[in-house]
Amino acid sequence: MSLFHDKRSRTGIPGKNRVTYVITGIMLTLLIVVLAQGALTTQETHLNGKGASHTDQIIEATNGSSNLSIDSSSIRQNTTGSGNDHTDMTRDTIYVIQFVLARDVIEREPVDIVESYTMTDARAWCFARIHNSNVMQDVYFYWYYEEDLYFEMSSKIGISPNWRTYSSVGLQPGTWRVRLKKADGTLMDEIRFHVSE
Repeated sequence: MSLFHDKRSRTGIPGKNRVTYVITGIMLTLLIVVLAQGALTTQETHLNGKGASHTDQIIEATNGSSNLSIDSSSIRQNTTGSGNDHTDMTRDTIYVIQFVLARDVIEREPVDIVESYTMTDARAWCFARIHNSNVMQDVYFYWYYEEDLYFEMSSKIGISPNWRTYSSVGLQPGTWRVRLKKADGTLMDEIRFHVSE
């Protein structure tokens, strides 16, 4: 008897379709196994109004004998901020690796890191790369324009040595600053900048 006979089996599925279902089932099982092996976590938040945000974790995937991961926990970069370490990295479970202004954020990376803007830029983008070795927690972006709070937003930070998040606001000429704080109000980093005509 042929495997691909057209007579219906007790399941009511013709022989050729039964094979298709079996192959599809095997493919789905393999996909589930691959996803289970790698920690694939992505969280996105987009806000309307004055600001916007995006958060994600770099993917760490394991496939059999080869591993792909990015561990930047030993990197500390602060190219446009105050340069002050507001968090003791030896004691704290969450700290800033990189906190910069950029002209844009594309594919969760800062594009054209800057120290100031002009009105031709229209938006300011603040990018943060954060190490978090404890539990998922919130951090907060506070944007100040001429010393008045202009916009604030929260961003969830998952457990990762390299969690990336950002926030953006529409610009006006003048003096600005953006602060990143923990939920308890502890200052993690700050950048001051100017927007010219």
